[in-house]
Amino acid sequence: MEETEEQLRAMCDLTEEDNNYIERCSATKRRIELLSVRALLKTVGIHQTIHYNDRKPYLDNGYISISHSANMAAIIYNPDFPVGIDIEVVAPRIQRIATRAFSESELAVATDDLEKLTVLWNCKECVFKLANDEGIDFRDMIEVDLPQDLNCPLSIIHCTLKKSSFTKYFSLSVMKIEGNTVVWGRLEG
Repeated sequence: MEETEEQLRAMCDLTEEDNNYIERCSATKRRIELLSVRALLKTVGIHQTIHYNDRKPYLDNGYISISHSANMAAIIYNPDFPVGIDIEVVAPRIQRIATRAFSESELAVATDDLEKLTVLWNCKECVFKLANDEGIDFRDMIEVDLPQDLNCPLSIIHCTLKKSSFTKYFSLSVMKIEGNTVVWGRLEG
């Protein structure tokens, strides 16, 4: 997201609904995030308007998930089933929330490694987006089976969401790009 707002607008095919939604945002940073996502959609050939239900994006046809970091935007689209994505800058701020968001076993695997802690957060955010359920406790309900070695170009991570009424399983992928970690995936089965 290095382009200006004007450059991004030139890269998009904005609908009236897009323009109305973007213009309601007073913060320039937020408008740039929204425009960068629309530019990505156009670049990959998805010609649909993004709608929002309580800030959750959806399309008329297919499924989309969106994420932003300080300097990047990420989207994932699937025509047939729900998908989720999360991108985060690897930074020390993750340590401030680690004990509230991650279980003791997850913290033991992460060993205070900023990249592993960030991937844990990515995974929990991705599961949260896919579950579409506001009543989720990241620390106690989402279990991330984090591999010891995240150094391969693309790792697969399995996660479990356990609530009193159900258990769901997720298959996620992780990669690193320019100081960010990106996790995306879907509900298994």
